[in-house]
Amino acid sequence: MKLTLLSFSATLAAFAAASPLTLNYSQDEIARLKGIQLSGASSGFQRRQSAGTTANEFLEGGCKDVIFIFARGSTQDGNIGDDPGPQTIDQLKAALGTDTVAAQGVDYPALLLDNLREGGCDPEDADNMRALITQAATECPSSKLVVSGYSQGAALVHRSVESAEESVKNLIYAIVTYGDTQKAQDDGQVPNFDASKTLILCHDGDEVCEGTLIITDAHSGYSDLAPDAVDFITSKV
Repeated sequence: MKLTLLSFSATLAAFAAASPLTLNYSQDEIARLKGIQLSGASSGFQRRQSAGTTANEFLEGGCKDVIFIFARGSTQDGNIGDDPGPQTIDQLKAALGTDTVAAQGVDYPALLLDNLREGGCDPEDADNMRALITQAATECPSSKLVVSGYSQGAALVHRSVESAEESVKNLIYAIVTYGDTQKAQDDGQVPNFDASKTLILCHDGDEVCEGTLIITDAHSGYSDLAPDAVDFITSKV
């Protein structure tokens, strides 16, 4: 019987209800399941549709006083998704000034199955995000970097920053994550990064933040915490 994306997602959801995030899938198994997901994604399954989901202000416009780098959640469109990336960016610009902030999304597949990997994301995606952060730090040494992500994007933040060069980390003034899939696994911090510059935002009842794959309503609508994120960022930059 052919496994459709919808039936696979239902199976994953049922399995997740009784399983922690740290699942033992081989790389070959993940690749096979990702092929199923990609096939479904091309037909429009598991996609959240919205406008204004892409930001390339650093790559297309260069340096500004603050460079805000954001990684969207699984299956979200564009490179910043529809929530909470755009809302955080809009509110940060309102607080600091449009001419002060360059918003830049992270281009990566954001496939659902990559949440099953060790570390919560594809290592290549983390490498690419690290390269983007390093590029910003190298080309804009006078800029203040802010790194953020939601859900799987939060995992990318952990994995990309933890092994970044110290000279790069020194230019990261704040990290904010939403619905962080690696909060429990990494003991409420981003490894090898200053905890005082880190804010992890989780809704009450969001079991993803407790190290599971259980997706509840609490894992959505994180734009309501964007004001908290912006308050923290503005206090650091």
